[in-house]
Amino acid sequence: MKMVTNESSGFQLRRFALLGMSGLGKTFISRSLVKTDNWSHYSVDYEIGKLLFKEGHKYLLDGFEIGNLTNLSSFLGKPGSTSMGGIPFAEYLTRQHQHRDAEIKATLNAAFLVENSPDMSHLVCDTSGSICELVNPYDRTDRILTSLSKHFLIICLEAPDSIYQLLIERFLAKPKPMYYEEGFLNSLWQNFKKDRSSANDEVNPDDFMVHGFKALIKRRKEIFNTIARNWGISLNFEQLRKVKSAADLIKAVEVEINNEKCQ
Repeated sequence: MKMVTNESSGFQLRRFALLGMSGLGKTFISRSLVKTDNWSHYSVDYEIGKLLFKEGHKYLLDGFEIGNLTNLSSFLGKPGSTSMGGIPFAEYLTRQHQHRDAEIKATLNAAFLVENSPDMSHLVCDTSGSICELVNPYDRTDRILTSLSKHFLIICLEAPDSIYQLLIERFLAKPKPMYYEEGFLNSLWQNFKKDRSSANDEVNPDDFMVHGFKALIKRRKEIFNTIARNWGISLNFEQLRKVKSAADLIKAVEVEINNEKCQ
C-alpha cells in the first residue's frame, strides 16, 4: 500500500502533513517553519473552528486564531452535571457530530487547496489530533488518507511512554474537551457511569474527560502507528526535538525514508 520515496511529490515539493496526538508538537513545528523559513501553514483545527462558528456560533470567532484555539474546546464542552460545568450528553453528542463533519471537510480542503495550485510547495498541513478517529488505516481506499497521501508526505509524530505520561499529567491538571469516535465514546460513557453508579446529570465532567483521555492515549497511539506503516513515515521524539528549521525537518524525513528502504 505504501509508496514513500525521495521522489514522492509530497517530499519533492516540500508538502508535509503532520499527524499525531495533541501535545506532541505538530503546531509548534508548523509555526516554526512559518517563522524561520516562510512556509505556508494549513491548520486543520483552525479551519474546523471557522466552519463550525460561522454556522450559528459567530461569537466564538472573536479571538479565535491559530495561536489560540481555546474557543474550539469551549464549543465541544464536557458531558456531565451542568452544576459542575458540564452539558447534557445528548448535546455533547450533537457537538461531536458537528466537529466530525467539520474536521472531515477541513482535512479534505487541504488536498483541494493543492489541487487548485498543483505546484504549491513548502506547505505544512497541521492536522487535528483526532484525525485518527475518522480514518481506517487498513483500507487502501480510505478517502481522507488517500487524499492526503496523494498531495502530502504523511509524517506521524511518535514519542516514548514517558512523554505520553507527561501529556496525561498535564491533562490531569487541566482537563479539556476532546473528540471521540462515537462507538468508543458511548462505550466509555456507559462504563464510566456503571462503575460509579452515576446518572447522566451526576457525572463530574472533568473526571470523565480524564478517564476518556487515558483510554484515548493507547487507542490513538496504535492507530497512528498503523497510519505511519501503511501511508507515510514516522519521526520519533528524539528526531523531533532537533527540528529547529525546515532544513532540519527535511533532513530527518530524508533519513527516515532511506532507513525504510534498507528494511
